Amino acid sequence: MEILGLLDTLEALILDGFKIPLTSKTLVNEERVLALIDKIRLVAQGGEDFAKKAIDRDKRPLTRPDVLDEVVPKKEKAVRTPQKGETQDVEGKAIEVLQQAYQIAKEVRNGADKYADDVLGNLEATSSRILRSIRAGRDRLARVIKEGKTEEPKSVSDILKKGKKETES
Repeated sequence: MEILGLLDTLEALILDGFKIPLTSKTLVNEERVLALIDKIRLVAQGGEDFAKKAIDRDKRPLTRPDVLDEVVPKKEKAVRTPQKGETQDVEGKAIEVLQQAYQIAKEVRNGADKYADDVLGNLEATSSRILRSIRAGRDRLARVIKEGKTEEPKSVSDILKKGKKETES
């Protein structure tokens, strides 16, 4: 059945879409999805011959009027203008979608800011440890220069113990 193939294509478009980090949302190519939905409608309404004509076209979106003229007979096209109440409903839905988009964008920004703060906090802690180690090494080197002699440690464990004592102080 052709409709199953079209549904598989729709599923692939969704799965291949761009995943928005820190949300369960996916961005998809609107034009391709709408063209595919048009093809699915044609298959559901018109049968196999009708669908093959629509699917085998030059891969052009079926939302363009010139393509619809080729595929959909004139008597099957319904020209309808939205009523006043419908226009207000559409505007209300558009405002709602925009508000949702702004909310999602705000959540993504907040999540990104929190992540950046965590990364910078870890970097600060690591830098502090490195700085303490550098200071301890410079202090040890200054003492050696001041005393004019270097100590010969007896073993590697002595070196590690001595280094640990200096970093703790």
